[in-house]
Amino acid sequence: MHEERPGGDGRSTAPALAAFGCADLVLLRAAVRPPEPQPAGPAPMPTGPEDDLAVLRQAAADTLLREALALSSPSLSAVLDTVAEGRTPRARELRRAARAVTRYRLRMGGRATPFGLLAGVSAAGFAPEPAARWGTGHIKHVRADMGWISGIVDRLERDPAVLARLRVTANDLCTVRGDRLVLPFVPRAEQGQSLQEVTIRHTEAVQRTFELAATPLAWSALPALLHDAYPDAPPAAVERMPAELVRHGMLLTDLRPPLDGTDPLDHVLGLLAGHEGTYAPDSRHIVAELVAVRDALTRYAALPPGEGRAELTAASARMQQLQPGERTVQVDLALDAHIGLPECVRDEAESAARTLAALTAGRPGPHSLRVYHADFLERYGTDRAVPLLELLDPERGLGLPAGYGPGPGPVTGSAPAEGTSARDRLLIALAQETTMAGERELVLDNELLTALSAADPDPDLGPPPSFDLLAELLADSVDAMAAGDFRLVAGGVSAVAGAVAGRFGHVLGEAAKGVGDVVRSVPTRNPQALRAQLTFRTRTGKAANVSAVPQWLDHTISVSAFTDRSAPHALALTDLAVVAGTRRLALVSVTLGREIVPTLPSMLRPGGNAPDLARFLEEIGRSGDGAWPGWDWGAADALPCLPRVRHGRTVLAAARWRPADPALHAPATEPGAWRRRFTRWRTRAGVPRHVASVFADHRIPLDLDDPAHLELLRHEWQRRPGAYLQEPPAGGAYGNGWAGGRSTEIAFPLVRTTAGTAPPPAFGPARPSTVYGPGSPWLYAKLYCSPERQDALLARELPELLDRLPEGVDRWFFLRYRDPAPHLRLRFHGTGLLPRLGEWHQELRQQGLCGRMVIDGYEPEWERYGGPEAMAAAEAAFQADSQACVEQLALIRAGTLMADPRVVAAANYVDLLHRFHAGTGDDPRNAALRLLDGEGPDGHRAAPMALRREARRLIAVDGHWHELGRLPGGAELLRIWDRRGPAVAAYGARLRELGDAAWGSGATAVASLLHMHHNRLAGTVRKAEEESLALARTAVRAHVDRERART
Repeated sequence: MHEERPGGDGRSTAPALAAFGCADLVLLRAAVRPPEPQPAGPAPMPTGPEDDLAVLRQAAADTLLREALALSSPSLSAVLDTVAEGRTPRARELRRAARAVTRYRLRMGGRATPFGLLAGVSAAGFAPEPAARWGTGHIKHVRADMGWISGIVDRLERDPAVLARLRVTANDLCTVRGDRLVLPFVPRAEQGQSLQEVTIRHTEAVQRTFELAATPLAWSALPALLHDAYPDAPPAAVERMPAELVRHGMLLTDLRPPLDGTDPLDHVLGLLAGHEGTYAPDSRHIVAELVAVRDALTRYAALPPGEGRAELTAASARMQQLQPGERTVQVDLALDAHIGLPECVRDEAESAARTLAALTAGRPGPHSLRVYHADFLERYGTDRAVPLLELLDPERGLGLPAGYGPGPGPVTGSAPAEGTSARDRLLIALAQETTMAGERELVLDNELLTALSAADPDPDLGPPPSFDLLAELLADSVDAMAAGDFRLVAGGVSAVAGAVAGRFGHVLGEAAKGVGDVVRSVPTRNPQALRAQLTFRTRTGKAANVSAVPQWLDHTISVSAFTDRSAPHALALTDLAVVAGTRRLALVSVTLGREIVPTLPSMLRPGGNAPDLARFLEEIGRSGDGAWPGWDWGAADALPCLPRVRHGRTVLAAARWRPADPALHAPATEPGAWRRRFTRWRTRAGVPRHVASVFADHRIPLDLDDPAHLELLRHEWQRRPGAYLQEPPAGGAYGNGWAGGRSTEIAFPLVRTTAGTAPPPAFGPARPSTVYGPGSPWLYAKLYCSPERQDALLARELPELLDRLPEGVDRWFFLRYRDPAPHLRLRFHGTGLLPRLGEWHQELRQQGLCGRMVIDGYEPEWERYGGPEAMAAAEAAFQADSQACVEQLALIRAGTLMADPRVVAAANYVDLLHRFHAGTGDDPRNAALRLLDGEGPDGHRAAPMALRREARRLIAVDGHWHELGRLPGGAELLRIWDRRGPAVAAYGARLRELGDAAWGSGATAVASLLHMHHNRLAGTVRKAEEESLALARTAVRAHVDRERART
């Protein structure tokens, strides 16, 4: 048994954490064989070509390695062929090949990530009598590479006779830009130049073709339909145009294999075989060769690993001759392993999930979408369902979020750091104290876990509903594991449970049903929401290989891929809209009237691999969730040495060392000098003998006492300056004896045990936007000035403009905004205003009170304020509140009103509620009590004690403002409210009059009215708004408590 540190497993009574349950089915990933034995003493120093040649000769005699390299690195395999034939490569090639072979051999024995024949997968589970049986009957699952198949399909689609066998549909990514039809996403060709977009003339005939192919249509029917529409057009031209659309990817055929886990070669041949006599000669040859390739791959798959290199070489050569490409064959390995894990491992995985979720709870998820959410709220407000395609159009809507494009996107989807937080400072202190004490492990007790979880959280961000936890499982034997003597070493996580196993559905056989059960079991934040599986055409064939997942969910959203949008399970992009709540964005189906949660059950990162629209859909499915669970050192990550972090039996982060000496990463450093510098640094930093060099997801296990490994490290660090050293799993104290010495990882699917409780998003029908541009009855001006000058400009300068307004101006209002520059937005309804506005702006500029002024288009927020029939009343209320804020700002700036501005804002909220509900016969107190409806900031946390006392004293929940009226300036404040009151009351009455015909809800309108009041009176700082709202809630709650005490 391994000794535990004091405190047993490092836990005490745990704080309340989100509960996750681990599925019965887990995925085992393991290296195909154990690491090679290490020499007992120091290895001899490689002296030159003879040593390199010996490395290659040893590799050439290893049949399993030879076959694995034939798959993973054909160029290196060719070098080994040369050596096996008794020839010697050139010295430079020999050195490079020896390093590469060493790297692959280390990877084959030391890394569990599935890759060809180097590592594979197996379904595993939990058993009352744990056992692990490892055999040698591994099974190869062989397919044609998706990139290679894509090139074949491109060629076949040029044959009209082949097209006649197919169905075709319009690519839903295409948009119209002026007189051009634009396809903004073009998969990268295996050979040749890659394009970002394709455009063609958007003619009437092209438009008609798209209308006909809105749902799948037999290609053979298309020419006749076009001939009927354009009888005078030459038949050749009518047939050539849709063929060009296919060639450009604007029309999609069903020949391209779907990414649903089916065999791509079988799919193509299933559509084309048996009709070869009608095809062009090149197509006949391709189909015949595809049949031969399928037979060759079947023969290869039937041979055990290590015995099929000749068949693989022959099949690959035939495929390369037919269609040259970087890759031709995709192989996944099903391990001959039967694993039943003890329940204590499940318990630990669930505990680790709680811990990791707690450590990231309250931390934001995708930064770009959080900014986009704020922009959406400012543009459209809440409750408005904006058609998806309109929203993402940069001319009609917001366009895509910042950071989208062909790049890879963020790795973790978390926000960039903003300064040093309290959590950063705590982690830096913990890392330094552990290192200074000579310890290599930081054990998190629950006191530390609570402190880290509570540092700088956002209480509105909870943990995700599910994820896969990848963890290395270490134990000397199954019996030791069952006795609790094991370690989990946490690695990465997925965005949804079941994603790690997703692409291995064809490998897992009957066990794959369990993966589908997991994906379907994942709860949604809104329990009425519907999960839909997201599918799309990837940018590269390599990405397609890892994103091919069986259809687990009942509904699908397909982007730039052949699909029948009229099928009951298909959700068309034209049916989808986006709506915002106060905390998140949501996707909704207009026809179903339900929230839709796009779900991607694979490990493919959409950024850079998928159409931007698909990436947006995947991220919106996680909107409102916190960051993915995992350990994050934050600012402490910059430290040169970091300790291992453990909670219970789970290692949350491995110890690692990052050298500060730039010479160790500089290619110019001479090998001897590099070894001396490295040895000095290693001794000083206390780096152990066995480590791994890590860069991104590349990990190479090394023995630093082996000169060959040291040379490999030097080469790696000079190629990858960001690489660092990491300790062996759990510091090497626990082995892989239970797995026969193999490196293993388990993907634990973890699902929240509690259902979501968020209410469904409120939304009405998706309606096109209405924008009043220059020359319309609305004049909208943005006046740029610093936030510090806005109060003075509003209180002193704006009244001068209002005095100059022409008689034709019947409504006006203002608000504050950032885009990102701070400015005032002034909106006027009437005519003859622009010259006077221009004069006023020039005067302000000459006084240095503002910068530029921009004229823009006004888009009424109809869904937010009741719809077109209520908008005139709403805008009259906006004007009354704008005037009231201008007058209140003048009182505050003159020192006439002696009350804290936050309390003044809170009092305004209560008065606005009283006025809005006036005329209903309801008690004013009931109107104010609506501040306690739903969620809101807690006054005891959001506002200082002195302000809470002042709010309780001054705010009259019953509408009798005696205390406020006695303040200096209080009487004038009440008169300002009286002047504002009729317009606010009229707006409330108008909404009640409209009843069900009003858009949105009255509660949304009132909440928006209060929000915009704070914007006008106090600015755009969210914390200040939360404080003022909390003060109002404090006063209302105190009133309720007094009423209860009386009864």
